[in-house]
Amino acid sequence: KIASYCLTEPGSGSDAAALKTKAVRDGDHYVLNGSKQFISGAGANDVYVTMVRTGEDGPKGISCLVIDKDTPGVSFGANEKKLGWHSQPTAQVIFDNARIPVANRVGAEGDGFRFAMMGLDGGRLNIGACSLGGAQRCLDEAVNYTNDRKQFGKRINEFQNTQFMLADMATDLEAARALLYLAAAKVSANAPDKTKFAAMAKRLSTDSGSKIVNDALQLFGGYGYLQDYPIERFWRDLRVHSILEGTNQVMRMIVAREMLRQ
Repeated sequence: KIASYCLTEPGSGSDAAALKTKAVRDGDHYVLNGSKQFISGAGANDVYVTMVRTGEDGPKGISCLVIDKDTPGVSFGANEKKLGWHSQPTAQVIFDNARIPVANRVGAEGDGFRFAMMGLDGGRLNIGACSLGGAQRCLDEAVNYTNDRKQFGKRINEFQNTQFMLADMATDLEAARALLYLAAAKVSANAPDKTKFAAMAKRLSTDSGSKIVNDALQLFGGYGYLQDYPIERFWRDLRVHSILEGTNQVMRMIVAREMLRQ
């Protein structure tokens, strides 16, 4: 079965601890009301791992429920019309007096926010890896295109400006990849500084990936702007990576907070 991760709400994105979807205990069930926003795979996936409020305001009042797609009271909004990521549905997940067995809770009440944050370290690495993959593809395309395209009587990769751009793209890509691999090793080893490194790697990989793809589009010139070539799709798809799994501004907050922790 394929599962969706449901944390973000219409009114709580970066401030995930402010979520309001409420689960009220009723015997051996929770009665669930609220909605989740920007859920990848919503309406198509089988299972929804959902962070809900079972207690007080703030992170300590959040629990984690596993919810089956066919549960009465669970419905889905219309597919969002997105700039990119057209290969998968993104929609709201809506709960209207949905009754969820208490047995579907992961861990104890109040553990949900901790689980959500644990999942984000790996999620940030995934998004960073997606950016690096897209950037590598576009760098390869740019190398091939500049080798074939001629202007002013020579191939455009013979111009020093083109060579410098390609060299910077390759260097930035390898630097981001090295940090991502280091962060992945720390997350796998459950190192004490894994969260800081995951945030650094996500920030650098997504920013670098978007810049590399943008530079590749520039090297393609007007053809890069056409859907006949792959660059414009990567340019659209990678843009959201600096927002997903925590914005890159929040990544900077996390890194600074970890650095300054006494």
